[in-house]
Amino acid sequence: MAREVAEKVEYGGVTFEPGEKILMNFPGANRDPEVFENPNEVDIGRKRNRHIAFGVGIHRCAGSNLARMEMLIALGPWLERIPEFELADPNAVTWAGGQVRGPRQLPLRF
Repeated sequence: MAREVAEKVEYGGVTFEPGEKILMNFPGANRDPEVFENPNEVDIGRKRNRHIAFGVGIHRCAGSNLARMEMLIALGPWLERIPEFELADPNAVTWAGGQVRGPRQLPLRF
């Protein structure tokens, strides 16, 4: 997701010069408060949900529909059987980095 600056531009108080490299925060787009109401809250039933977790346009993940189906199959029974749960220790959550970001360890209490 790296891009090269084509012309001098200032964004967020930082000046970028032509030729400099920048890295787009692709996952951060899914937490834009101008697009998502309460962007830092997990809301599985979010009605306005124009996220780009699977990419967008010609770069959209070919397996996105399968992934959505797998999530429904996994989360549906979980939420039916264990509707109330919480993080056992928020400080113990570990994350995978990179473009495909997600929890590696997520200790839950139910």
